[in-house]
Order: sequence, then C-alpha cells, then structure tokens
Amino acid sequence: MSFSMRKHRSFVLAAIVSLNWLLSLSSVYALDYDGASQDAIFSHHGRSLISRYADGLEDKAEASIERRAGGEDNNGVVGIIGAGVGGLYSALILQSLNISFEIIEASDRIGGRLHTYKFEKGGKYDYFDLGAMRYPLPKTNSQGNYEPGVMQRVGQLFNYLGMQEKLIPYYYASAKEPGFQYFNGIRQRIGEGSDFNAPALGIDAPYIKAGPSKIIDDVVGPFAQKLFYDLQNHTTTGWDEMMRNDTYSTRAYMSFKYLPNSSLGLPNEHLRTRVINWVETFDKSTGWYDRALTETVLEAIAFGQAGGDIDWKCIDGGSSVLPETMVEYLSSKVGKDVVTLNAPVTAIGLESNASDSGMVVNAGGKDHKYSHVISTIPLPVLRTVDLSRSKLDIVQENALRQLQYGPSIKVGVLFNETWWTNGKDQDGKDFNIVGGQSFTDLPIRTVVYPSYGVNSSDVSKTLIASYCWTDDAERMGSLIGTGEDQYQAQLENLILSNLAAVHNVEYSYLKSRMVDMYSWDWNHNPLTMGAFAFFGPGNFEDMYTSLNRPAANDRLHFVGEALSIRHAWVVGALDSAWRGVYSYLVATNASQPTVDKFFTLWGRNPEWFENPSDTEEGKHSSLFEKYLRRTGHHAA
Repeated sequence: MSFSMRKHRSFVLAAIVSLNWLLSLSSVYALDYDGASQDAIFSHHGRSLISRYADGLEDKAEASIERRAGGEDNNGVVGIIGAGVGGLYSALILQSLNISFEIIEASDRIGGRLHTYKFEKGGKYDYFDLGAMRYPLPKTNSQGNYEPGVMQRVGQLFNYLGMQEKLIPYYYASAKEPGFQYFNGIRQRIGEGSDFNAPALGIDAPYIKAGPSKIIDDVVGPFAQKLFYDLQNHTTTGWDEMMRNDTYSTRAYMSFKYLPNSSLGLPNEHLRTRVINWVETFDKSTGWYDRALTETVLEAIAFGQAGGDIDWKCIDGGSSVLPETMVEYLSSKVGKDVVTLNAPVTAIGLESNASDSGMVVNAGGKDHKYSHVISTIPLPVLRTVDLSRSKLDIVQENALRQLQYGPSIKVGVLFNETWWTNGKDQDGKDFNIVGGQSFTDLPIRTVVYPSYGVNSSDVSKTLIASYCWTDDAERMGSLIGTGEDQYQAQLENLILSNLAAVHNVEYSYLKSRMVDMYSWDWNHNPLTMGAFAFFGPGNFEDMYTSLNRPAANDRLHFVGEALSIRHAWVVGALDSAWRGVYSYLVATNASQPTVDKFFTLWGRNPEWFENPSDTEEGKHSSLFEKYLRRTGHHAA
C-alpha cells in the first residue's frame, strides 16, 4: 500500500515510469527480475545499514543471549500506542504469543492512515481511501500462500485474517482506454507521443528525443543494477556506492555527479536545472527531487514492475476494512474491546528512576502503567509528546527532529454518473476510462479513477479528482480544512476547472454532475503531521538506525513505516511492528519456545538477519541482537 500514502511513494507514487532497465537485468547479470529479487534489494539495504552501523561499534553488553528453555513469559501488560495498522499488527503478534496488551488511540476511530471516506449521498461503492488504497501483492501458489516479494507480509496478513474474498482487482492502468496526460496546455492519451511544448521551456532537441523516462531511468538504473549484482554475488559494493551518494538529493546528484550514458545521445555533461525540472514534472511531484537520491532509487525499484509477478488488489469496502477486521479478530480472541479511543497521549516515561521501573503513559488525562510500551505514533507527532523520562539519547532526539515526512492530499468527488467511462468530450470522443490514472501539471496533478465496483451493477461514481504529494500537496493543502466557505468554494472551483481542462469538457458539464466533494490533508492533521516518511539526504545513515533501538531502559520500542526501509507502504509498518515485538522479546529474555512460536507464526524479517537463508540464526544470534549489544541494549 502506499500510505500513499508508499510510498509511494507508495506512497507512493502514481507516476508511470518506463523502467526497462529493470526488466532487462536478466540479460545483463543473468538475473530473473521477480518479486523475490525486488524484496531482496530492500532487505539488502536495511541489513547493510544496520550491519555497517553495528560493525563500527564494540559490544557494550554480553556477547550472546542465553534464552530460557521454557516457562511462562509473564512480564506484565504491554501498552501499544496507536490503533493504526502497525499497532494492530503488534497486537496480533502479542496475542498469538499469549502476551497481554492494551491499545490506546488518540482519535475517535481505528486505522490510522488506513482511512476510507464514504459519501452519505452515494451508493454501495461511493467511497475513496484517504490514505492507503492499493496493494501490489505477490502471486499465490497452489496452496494459496503468497510467494516471496516486497508485499508478502501484507498478503500473509490477509490470509491470517481470512480476507481473501475481500480482495478485488485494482486497476493501476485503465482496463479500457488509457487516461490523459495534460502538460503545458497539450492533452494526449497516455502512450501517445508528444513533446508537450518542451522547446518553450528551453529543453534542447537531444533531451526531448531521449525523453524524461529514459533520462531518469539512466540516473537510477545503474544503482539498481549494482544492487542486483550484490545479491547475485553476495557483495555490498553496489550498496556502498549508493550510500556514498546518499548525502545527495536526486536534484543535486543530477546537477553535479550524473553523466548521461552515451546511448542516450545527450551531451556528456551534468544536467541543467531546466532539464531536471522538466524530468521531475513528468516523473514525480514538484520538489520530489529535493529529497534523498536513495528514496528515488528505492521508489523506482518498488514500482519497477507493474505487472508480471505483481497482483494489484484493493479491498472491497475500502482499506478501513483491514484494521476493522484486525480489531474484530483481536476482540474475539481476547473476549473484550481491545482499543481505548479518544485518548491522546501527552507523556511517555519511566515510572521511577529504579533500574526495574515500569512505564507510565498519560493518555486522555489518565496515567496508564505498563511493563513495556510499543509506540506507533508518527515521528513528527511523537516529538510533541513529553518524553523527558524516556531516556532518549541525543542521536534519537535529533532524529525525531530531523527525519523528514512527505505531505499528501486527496480530494474525492461524488458525481451522479460515471462520465469518465460513459461520457464524451467536447469533440464527441468517448472517454471509456475504467480505472487507472491521468496526470497533469495543473494543481490537481494526479486523477485516480475508481477500481471499486468495476463490473458491478452499482459501479462507483466517486473520483479521486486530485492526489498530490510534496510541494503540490503543501499548496493544495492550504485550501483544505480551513472551515471557511470562501476557501471551500475556491477549492471546488479549482478542482472542477482542472478536471475540465484535463478531460476537454466544459466546467458546467462537471458542475452539473457533481453531488458532493470531500478533501483530506495529512500534513496538517495534528495526529499525523505528514503522510509518510520521505527521507532527505543522509537520513538513512545515522538517524534511521538510532530509532530502531529502544529507549527508556529498553522498555520503549518505536514502530512505524518510517522505521522500515519500505516507506509509505503498509508492509513497512508491518515489518517495523515485527521488529518492535522482537525487540520486546529480547528485552524480556523471552523463553525459547516463545521465540520459536514467534518465528513460526510471523516469519522472518530478512533485513534483521546477517544470513537470511540461515533458518537457525534467529534462535541464537540475529543481526538485531548484535545491533542491540553494540548500542548498549541487552536482555533484561
């Protein structure tokens, strides 16, 4: 999913980029590019980050952890802060291990950034997801188990909850006629050739001939190729090169280091600013290239295969169905309600200065005492919480301040008919669009056509009329949630006029068909303060590693998609929750049977194991345990 919410990104994350270099890797390095290889690159990145960080330190605790052979693991109640997918997944794991927990949620609903809005005046499928909306799952085998891939853990969660019948096709591209590209006043169907008036922007003929897709492919492709080479040859040379450039933004790298491959027929020189801006406009959102080059490389890999081994799905009823199903499952197992709503957290800390002190969380004006706390509060929001008694080190405190999140907005419009499928433009041409997207340089930037209700008698008449990220989202977000009629009217006028331009229809054509509109801005939401993690240059190097270790005498464990290497995706939150619970098991010196059950039920997270193919490693000496020892953390 994107929390895109991936990334992507995504969300994250909707731009269609031709990544032929990925599909041709098999001929270059004798590799089969599939979901497993894709996932392995992400794991390789996370594992290498932690390994290099840990290797630069000496052990500060015992050399190994001797687990108890058996007995009950009774270490008190674990407090989980946040009822989003990361917190609920943490609860599912704890429940399966018979570990007591409580979940505290600041808002009046569950789900966090899995949030579906349903129009009251609409029909069965008239809703849209304000956050995560699409799930590029790996294929399943004959037993219904998901094959290896980036989103395998998400698929396994669907199976665990018995949700397969709730998964329906998501049309990443239109099932019939493609959507539109509308740039610089020129309109074309996606796939039709046009320079979109690039000469007027001062773009020289060789760059226009090469095109934005081939240029950005040439920028990020070599990094991906070398990462695949690492996997094939068990090296880190490709990753080392990527990290040597992690201090660059994508824009800075294109301006000062990148030189085009001779096959593109471009001048042998760094790219000029006007060329970079032109490429960014067609490839991503405004300001995307000002973030870390590493993010752009990983984003390209995540979206490098929109078909083949990827099975795009969405959830019948919207993404909110996933957290709702998780809570129903937990309540049925525990025998009571598991989430306390409307309880915003104001402080998290140790109860006393004693070495064996438990934790106290002030939420909803009351103190809640726990043995350990798993916090899934988004990091920008966590910084507003009183952590003075949580013993964060200086690097962790700075990480909370400096780690960057990306903004995102969506505007959904309910119409009285599916004009994008059954209507015609001013020239009498049929739209015939079913699913997929359109792209523009106008403020709405991305239009997403509904996948819900396709082939149904009650097809969705709800369109995501604007989906924006980065600078585009910040600007559009200024018109959202103001509570003032004049700005709501301005937003409505802007949305409909932009839609009309993209689709070549009159404003009145859309105005007469509009029933309702709803908008959402994650950046200015006080409970998120951003849509998803979107790191700046150098953020991966030290700050990412610092928040993957606990605080408060190993009793406060940080969890969230920002603390995975799969930003803006549901799977990032799940992977981080896996690590958060494992951190708790290590801190409490859980018995070997409990740890074995953890791995049996919830699998392995390859980015936290020095040798992911060694199934015995997790029982004794994982990379995570080495990382904890060398940062001064160990079993209680």
